[in-house]
Amino acid sequence: MTESRWYSTSPPAKLNLFLELLARRDDGFHELDTVMVAIDWRDELRIRRSTNPGVQLSVDWTDGRTSVAAELQVDEDNELLLVPTDDKNLVVRALNRLTETLRLDGGWEVQLNKNIPSGAGMGGASSDAASALQLGWAAARETQSDLPETLKNETLLSLAAEIGSDVPFFLGDLQADRVVQCAHATGRGEKLNFFTLANPLHAVVIYPAASVSTAQVYSRCQVPDSPQSSNELLRALQGIAAESEFSLHNALQAPARGLSSRIDPALECLSKAGLTHCHMTGSGSACFALADSSQQAAIAAETLRSTFPGGALIRPVMSCVVPSEIHIA
Repeated sequence: MTESRWYSTSPPAKLNLFLELLARRDDGFHELDTVMVAIDWRDELRIRRSTNPGVQLSVDWTDGRTSVAAELQVDEDNELLLVPTDDKNLVVRALNRLTETLRLDGGWEVQLNKNIPSGAGMGGASSDAASALQLGWAAARETQSDLPETLKNETLLSLAAEIGSDVPFFLGDLQADRVVQCAHATGRGEKLNFFTLANPLHAVVIYPAASVSTAQVYSRCQVPDSPQSSNELLRALQGIAAESEFSLHNALQAPARGLSSRIDPALECLSKAGLTHCHMTGSGSACFALADSSQQAAIAAETLRSTFPGGALIRPVMSCVVPSEIHIA
């Protein structure tokens, strides 16, 4: 085989606007009711086919490790800035599984520039993996023209579900071949009902220089006797009900607060910034609050950068579509 051209995209993060536990499964996972929205806090991913076997992954921070460390107020070798380049990285795992499944020769050269923090509950690693699958398929088609396009959806969705519960969301609505911003997810989070927002969503996100273990958060959770429902939120997001009627919820927030002392200050500062619906996303530690406009979000983020106690990554964000556009060079 020959090397392919470079394929690139910008994997987005996500926010959980709603997350409830419905039951504990026999396999140790939980049945979830969650609503996810993609946001424009993005990593940058480039890959191409290589004649060398395996996945050669290089990782850096887009703004530079020194700059990000300064924002977080940590040393440059702090674990918050460390990103694995072996099969602990979901990009490597995704491309290895794609190679095995499609029986491809050779391997991959990959460049990942990080912006989305790890251990934040924002799905950065899952989004990178989903983008790697999409780029990998496109690059494989270039060097292996007999690869049937009809196998794409089934192959990518199967591999995504195998790699992680959040990965299928970032592939977008492959079956309907459309870009979307939101999904209502059930099961482990892999059963997805995609939909389009009636109006753009604006928010401010704080990552308070703390990583929280997803496993530890879930181990401290209890399934409620009467779980809350996401129905009103779903109706509001789709323009079926008035936006004033919805509320956000995250069943993982209370146990995560017990594991990290950095979450409460983030929620408190967001509330004092004049924003609404202050919540943690996923299993934490990132927290967010909604804004009425991109201008309000930008002003609030700038204020929070000067008032938040301690290091943090603070960004104004808005909803965006998944999957991200692929570029070829």
